[in-house]
Amino acid sequence: MEVTIRDATEGDADAVAALLADLGYPTSRDAAAARVARFACEPASRLQVADSADGVVGLVATHMIPRLDDDRCSCRITDLVVAASHRRRGVGSALIAAAEREARRSGVPRLDLSSGEWREDA
Repeated sequence: MEVTIRDATEGDADAVAALLADLGYPTSRDAAAARVARFACEPASRLQVADSADGVVGLVATHMIPRLDDDRCSCRITDLVVAASHRRRGVGSALIAAAEREARRSGVPRLDLSSGEWREDA
């Protein structure tokens, strides 16, 4: 599946709210818009979406986190979700690759991601 990875905008709020609901965290459009805006203002964070012919079908949020065991930061994937209707089509891989590019762009050698045990597919 062909997707374009780009920074999220407040215009993506409906899609972001739907994706967060897919992840198990229902939220309103207004709350999603506020979160998108907060990411845009936070230099250590980035929220990117996977845009396809079907619209926004996934997102990845990253944040650079200082470490005590190294002078460099880690790039933490704080959220990663692909719409249920678009899973197993390479969207998640494209989003992970975008997070890797963000880490490299920031000069960060490490990418961290955790997933809950209840998310068997993840």
